[in-house]
Amino acid sequence: MVVMPVSSEMAEEFSRSVAGLVPARRDDVLVRLSELFSGISNILPDDGVDTFDAIFVSLLPVCSTFAREKLANTVAPLERAPGKSIRHLAFDDSIVVASPVIKLSPLLLDDHLLALATVKSTEHLLALCERNRLASSVTDVILSRANGEIRVALVMNPGAELSPTAQAKLAEAALDDGELYDLMIKRPDLAQHLDEVTAADPEVPRQSAAKPAAIQAHGLADHAPVAVLDERIRNLLQHSAVDAALAMLADAVVAPISGLSRAFAQDVHGAFLAYAKAVPLSWETTHLFLLRRYEAGQVVPRLQRAELDFRKLYVADARRVVAMLAQHAGKPH
Repeated sequence: MVVMPVSSEMAEEFSRSVAGLVPARRDDVLVRLSELFSGISNILPDDGVDTFDAIFVSLLPVCSTFAREKLANTVAPLERAPGKSIRHLAFDDSIVVASPVIKLSPLLLDDHLLALATVKSTEHLLALCERNRLASSVTDVILSRANGEIRVALVMNPGAELSPTAQAKLAEAALDDGELYDLMIKRPDLAQHLDEVTAADPEVPRQSAAKPAAIQAHGLADHAPVAVLDERIRNLLQHSAVDAALAMLADAVVAPISGLSRAFAQDVHGAFLAYAKAVPLSWETTHLFLLRRYEAGQVVPRLQRAELDFRKLYVADARRVVAMLAQHAGKPH
């Protein structure tokens, strides 16, 4: 098949002729051309791709969101896609049009991604977070405008490169975002930054000098990183060493073991969750604690509520609760 090159004048003339059609016909032209291009793109010469590109660019301003979305989904994954059209689609204000191109197109370069991250909407930023690869220069800009959902999306993407500055920002944000913390603690490259932030935070509980006997008996090192501590406590619980796990948790948050044990025995949805979140333990480990306490017939509905409460609880708020509980425990009754 031979496709003749189209000049900008010819494309404009084509656009004017299509603009005279009713909206449904304009959309039909764009959709049919996009389907044709998809079927022959791998055999088109470069000037043939340029021809389709010029036509698509001329049609985009006069076609509906529906038709632009159809074109975007068709050309987004193609290696030999119409470059100008790709850029137009990526910057489309409608996220249903922009999203597939932003997520998938190999034709978007870092400069394009930087521009998108700088000027486009939160929805566009979330689409950026799903690309297979993001340079650290791009993620730095995304984080400068990020909300909690965007930060979570970045951490969930192993192809998103994170500069030391970005990792530090995420660690700071994670102190007040339980979901983000739970995700970061599972990534060794990010968990270390959580430990650094925790060590520098004056509100974070400090481990006591005297270790409970249960901790000493298991040979556990002082000041273990949070990820390591979480794993050790979970291992104790898996072996039904509940007393040792409680002692380790009490030591980590500098809380009287008696008060923590009482909260563990009596309260699913209050104080004990604050103790666990103050470390913060992962939900998986906290869940094991609760399973060890409650019989199977009593667990399911209460654990669903407990998980919701745990994930909604901010680490900083949990630490304030633990500090107040510690002060109360020190008062005479």
